[in-house]
Amino acid sequence: MSIADTTEPADPAADAPAPRRRGRRRDADVDRRILDVARAVYAERGWAGFNFDVVAHQARVSKDAIYRRYASKTDLLLATMARAAEDHVAVVPRGDIRQYLIAAARRYFDYVSGDGINSLRVFVEAPQNPELLEAFHKERAAPVIVQSRAAIRSAMDAGLLPAATSPTAVLDAILGGVVMHLLATPPELRDKMLAGAHGYLADLVDLVLRGCGYDFGDR
Repeated sequence: MSIADTTEPADPAADAPAPRRRGRRRDADVDRRILDVARAVYAERGWAGFNFDVVAHQARVSKDAIYRRYASKTDLLLATMARAAEDHVAVVPRGDIRQYLIAAARRYFDYVSGDGINSLRVFVEAPQNPELLEAFHKERAAPVIVQSRAAIRSAMDAGLLPAATSPTAVLDAILGGVVMHLLATPPELRDKMLAGAHGYLADLVDLVLRGCGYDFGDR
């Protein structure tokens, strides 16, 4: 009799993988606290002072709780910006390029005048941290810019804007105007500026479109 004949048959259950334990359900309150504190820490300390130790302490959570959610502090910071942007996402009309640009300008204004102001710090700190700026462009800015440029090109194809129009220049003029309006307004006039923002943004878009040669028709 061979050795193979005398060997006990293998137990299939012995080699079967152990059943996976279900992970603990994510706590929405912990998620919120981490992002709220992370945003505040970055606003106060910048990239140099932004780390998991400080966020964990102020959010009253363990560092492990943060690491389970975010692989790096870049991921955490981008998540705070994503959440701020989501709070101001609105469906923008596409049929009329003027209405589209006004809606886009208002959405950007609402974002930057609130928690989104932290995104401007990414640009200020870019010389010291180009990787963060690259990640911000790729994950946050680029999708919005591509969509907006496509809307402007569609208006050009439809004859609503001259063929020589630069989508990049149009967006730079409008979004840059939004940022300058926010930064150049003195604190004592901020409430008045916020109250009249929607009218100002419509005028800003009209100014840019008029410079492009947009046909306003009977308006």
